[in-house]
Amino acid sequence: MTTVANDTLTAAERRYEKNVGRIATGLRSWRTPERRQLLVRLNWACVAVMAVIAVAGFFWFPIVIAWLPMTVAICTVWTMLRTVIDIKDSAPARYLDEFETQTLLRARSTALSVLVGICFVIGIVLVWGSTMELGDGHRLAYAMGGLAILAVFVGGIIPAAAMARTMDPAEADDDR
Repeated sequence: MTTVANDTLTAAERRYEKNVGRIATGLRSWRTPERRQLLVRLNWACVAVMAVIAVAGFFWFPIVIAWLPMTVAICTVWTMLRTVIDIKDSAPARYLDEFETQTLLRARSTALSVLVGICFVIGIVLVWGSTMELGDGHRLAYAMGGLAILAVFVGGIIPAAAMARTMDPAEADDDR
């Protein structure tokens, strides 16, 4: 990480440096390329399981209780992923090289497109489902609300996964 004179930093840059300093020593054994990719896969697995739970909740409502342990799981692996990539997915441009900046911008654009697309489909389903009076209204609302929450997670996982791929294997060795 590049350190700059403190008087030239913006508030976001000071906050980023403070956060990186706080997490820099955390999860040292997880800072390898293989483990970073494992965390990316675990995030996507949590999203997939939670999507199944949300959709299944429309048909059998008691299954939504399984959402609680999955929320703990995704929050844990999400926090671990962001820790091992030194929160580069939210880093100010000053702290990234040109390749990382381009990767992050492309990933953020993709994340926004995916998020908007998912929310559009959810909106259509809610409008169509309410006019057709599909099932119980609360079940449809819970299912679509769960998918909307997952869309936000997806929007956050895409840039983090992209930044995990850009990290040099030597960076993992330096942190040991």
